[in-house]
Amino acid sequence: MSAGRIRIQVAESLGDLDIAQWQRVATAAGAPVHYTPAYLRAYQDSPLSPYAAVRYLTAVEAGRTVAILPCYLDERGDPYGFLREVGIAKADGPALLGHNWYCYDTRVPVLATDAGHRDRVLAAMLDGLAEVGAGAQVAGLVSVPEGDPLLDVARGKGWRVAPIVTRFQLPLQGVQSYDDYLARLGPRTRRTIRRYARRAADVGATMSVESPRPDFLRTVCDLTRRTAAKHGSADMYPESAFVDFVMALGDRARVVRVDVPGRTLAAAVVLLDDQRLHMWVGGTSDATVHSFSPNYLLWATEIRAAIESGKEWVEGGRSNRPMKERHGMRPLPLYACVTPG
Repeated sequence: MSAGRIRIQVAESLGDLDIAQWQRVATAAGAPVHYTPAYLRAYQDSPLSPYAAVRYLTAVEAGRTVAILPCYLDERGDPYGFLREVGIAKADGPALLGHNWYCYDTRVPVLATDAGHRDRVLAAMLDGLAEVGAGAQVAGLVSVPEGDPLLDVARGKGWRVAPIVTRFQLPLQGVQSYDDYLARLGPRTRRTIRRYARRAADVGATMSVESPRPDFLRTVCDLTRRTAAKHGSADMYPESAFVDFVMALGDRARVVRVDVPGRTLAAAVVLLDDQRLHMWVGGTSDATVHSFSPNYLLWATEIRAAIESGKEWVEGGRSNRPMKERHGMRPLPLYACVTPG
């Protein structure tokens, strides 16, 4: 496929890609961990949500890759009902989507000389996606952040564009320590965090960050599924695939945990890239135990880890607005854009 001098190439496996070129674009464009070869290989080999096909789109100009996009043909293209809720999909049928629903930061990483060049590359990628997804009920992108030029390019092509959910980010620029972070919070939240920390210390609770291990990942998965079940999405985290996927991420993943003697109260998997710590998935055994919230301590440990490792952002994922804003996170609306129907 081609659009002027920009050619859209489609690969069905990572083995068919020029990985060095893909990584070059992802790094230069500041793409999140979800676009790294490690993440894509882990998801290709151990998909958390089984897919019928994967398509890796690259835009090539003058022999160089200038844009990238991973897409998955899912039998359940709208598992959360977001697309149906805003009227841009009629049913939870097959859809070819970039990136996937586990990524809350969908973008088309692009290297461009100026805004006009960028928009031409983005237009070519959308044309390529529409052509590849011709057999799907829906083709498009989900979780595109507000303000991304991709949305205007999609609108210009007559694609259906609508806000679907909100993502939350914690900026850490200028934060030198965890105490600096606490000073930015409201006094009530700050007092609550400190009070819970004291109560946890009184019962011998420990908070830690460690490399993933298969045996403990099963505990993380169980806690994650319990929490996800409250929102009807426990099946998004099948245990075997979950363990294999996280282990394949290598240094891109860490486990955060809160324990009391003889028992794990809360645990999560966080993902890492150069700029960000991603609060990916996790869960707690109890909303409150020993007069403190294990979830508050889990969040405190994750945020402290991000600060101490010099990250510029904590990515808080989607939904749960009250808790996230209480912890200083800022809302960022996310959009879906899909082919005309």
